[in-house]
Amino acid sequence: MFGCGDDMVICCFGCCCFPCLFGANAQRIDGKNCFVMCVAYTLLIECYLCWVPHFLERQKFRQKYNIKSDNCNDILLTMCCGPCAMCQETREMNRRGKLRVINC
Repeated sequence: MFGCGDDMVICCFGCCCFPCLFGANAQRIDGKNCFVMCVAYTLLIECYLCWVPHFLERQKFRQKYNIKSDNCNDILLTMCCGPCAMCQETREMNRRGKLRVINC
């Protein structure tokens, strides 16, 4: 979780534009539209509900890569440390051989 500095490109992207990173991850996880997911996340930030779609995408991420799920931990991570969790997901997808390119 705290290996954000292991990949400075992802770390900077996650810190500076985490809604865009969320959109890019959602696209890589299950083919959702990156722009739509980015906008939805940004709009939900205003009412403190951005963690909901992130939590749902994280569950799909875990299912896709057969990673053991801990719902309580994931809820806390997506609520309190969303950008770090997004960076973790991106690094894991890269580690598993997905494209390193982050685009939206």
